[in-house]
Amino acid sequence: MLIYGLLNSPLLLAESEFVVSAGKGLNNTLMQRRSISAAKMGGLNYSYLLTSSASNSNFWQWWGQGSYSHMYLEHRDQKQRQNIIEIKPVLRWYPRHEPSGGFGEAGVGAAYLSRREFGDIRLSTNLNFALHFALGYRFSSGHTLSLRYSHFSNANTNIPNPGFDFASLNGHFYF
Repeated sequence: MLIYGLLNSPLLLAESEFVVSAGKGLNNTLMQRRSISAAKMGGLNYSYLLTSSASNSNFWQWWGQGSYSHMYLEHRDQKQRQNIIEIKPVLRWYPRHEPSGGFGEAGVGAAYLSRREFGDIRLSTNLNFALHFALGYRFSSGHTLSLRYSHFSNANTNIPNPGFDFASLNGHFYF
């Protein structure tokens, strides 16, 4: 009975999540140098739970995540589109001993952006680093909502390095 209980524990079961995102470009308040605040964004993510650990007061999860985002805007009377493909590890932290309620999240990885020019931003490379920070809430149903800030840049490996930012609201669906 003990072995059955351990094998069916939520800590040991593999989880996957499908994430649907909607958001918009940001101005130059944070990391990027120019504004793309008129841009709209939609995205799909797939995440797989790699490992998790719990203590009396914290719960940590490492996820592997692949993402596709599509951005569009009208700039100087032209419609522009940007496709972004990302892959990154993501660390999620719950300030309690189980994965429920509020959480913080951070991810760092690689991204391919289909265009070097988008709005007033001119990237020097299509391949960039991807960084995100999120705050979210996991409901008792297991579904989750999060608010995410995403940044893409070449991390000064090439000049210029103007950066590229957007914010999104995300619905996570577990299976």
